[in-house]
Amino acid sequence: MDVATENKGYTLGLKNRETGQNASKVYMKPMALYVPAVAAAAVATLARTLGEARGSVVLTVTNNNNGVSVDKDFATLEDATDETNAADAVKALINIVRGYDDDDEHNVCGW
Repeated sequence: MDVATENKGYTLGLKNRETGQNASKVYMKPMALYVPAVAAAAVATLARTLGEARGSVVLTVTNNNNGVSVDKDFATLEDATDETNAADAVKALINIVRGYDDDDEHNVCGW
């Protein structure tokens, strides 16, 4: 199997727990999300798609190659879109997903 068909990327998602409304985007080179400004902007873009979300939200990172998904809850959309919170959360979630990748010896997506 060649790498082009193997790499399905990572999905960054944001979901309003109260309404079930969600927004997501696939990143074929998720290492870009390690840059704090890029991660914060990505979360902000997803938040704009949700509009005026009330209640708690959940930020999710999923490896589309193996289905490993982790999430982090935030009490409000404002908490999730705070630049520092967003950057830290995205990095932490990616690291957790990559940890599962290392355990399963699936090192894909350009890592």
